[in-house]
Amino acid sequence: MAPKKAKPATLTGIIIPADWNERHELIAAALATADEKEYRIGSNRKGKELLNLLHRQVEVTGPLAKDENGRETVTVRSYIVK
Repeated sequence: MAPKKAKPATLTGIIIPADWNERHELIAAALATADEKEYRIGSNRKGKELLNLLHRQVEVTGPLAKDENGRETVTVRSYIVK
């Protein structure tokens, strides 16, 4: 995923499941915010750590971009569990 017009942001929301593999294992998560927006979480190391925090409220910081499918994504640089 090549970032397009990446801009830094701090977002707060709940970590939700977003994608599974053929063995029904969670492979991607998203951040659902209070304003009902959903941001896919990038698959970098920090983003993968959030797979273990499903249904927890977190504050994430990182650049925003759109993926190849046009979905808003955040590449997590840091996060705080609320």
